Amino acid sequence: MECLLCKNEKNELAKAHIFPIGFFGKIETKGQVQTFGISGQKGRRLQKAIYDGEIVCHYCEHTILAPLDDYAIKVLRDKLGAKEIIPHPDDQGLKLYVFDNIDKRKLRQFFASILWRVSVSKQLELQNISVGLQYEQKIQHDLLHDGTVDYIDVVVSLLSDPMHNAFFLPYRKKINPIDYRRDSQPVNGWMLQLPNIEVHLSLDKRQHPGRIFIELTDKNGLLISTSIHPESDKYKFSFIEQRKNEFQLNQIIKSYVTHQHNKLL
Repeated sequence: MECLLCKNEKNELAKAHIFPIGFFGKIETKGQVQTFGISGQKGRRLQKAIYDGEIVCHYCEHTILAPLDDYAIKVLRDKLGAKEIIPHPDDQGLKLYVFDNIDKRKLRQFFASILWRVSVSKQLELQNISVGLQYEQKIQHDLLHDGTVDYIDVVVSLLSDPMHNAFFLPYRKKINPIDYRRDSQPVNGWMLQLPNIEVHLSLDKRQHPGRIFIELTDKNGLLISTSIHPESDKYKFSFIEQRKNEFQLNQIIKSYVTHQHNKLL
């Protein structure tokens, strides 16, 4: 059997989760997960999300994909290394998390790996979802060779209301600019909806039009950004937690920051 990642022939392939099982710990499933497509149709009932035993070998699963999954769980689910910032007294329902020492390359590789797994899998729920052969090959190469994956960026929101404790299959979505003076056109994007985690993901050589860069003009001169693109390396990664998805991300961030200089680069 051929591993679709390293392309080596193996006697046996791994039982690989398409979506890391660690993100599904809060769902009460009684052993199974009910899957839904974006149009609302029901899919199969599955054992703790979707897995595929025909895409990667044990080596690629345990040395390439699993470490990326573990790291993303620590950052997105457990908020490892995050400092909670709530400077605006009128927005007690909102939280802004700012992270120290985040490996943005590893996060980009994680999100790229999710799209790759979804695209190459022939599981019933995923067989019609594809990022295209060009991106499948680019992602495959970068995962094998620790590439920069600079065609991936994200804007992440945490949604704490139980109504968002659901999982939807990824779907394509154009991401429109928030400032046409900076970004003249939409980019190719995907929506990833994990339990209580919403990700607007760009898969494009052009930069994510929803990216935001903020300089907090306090005594520390804190630089924060929603972006994980290489251009944001000098900025600390950040994302918002709110109860429900009711506002544009840039509006939420602005509601937090007092006495600041907001720079849209």
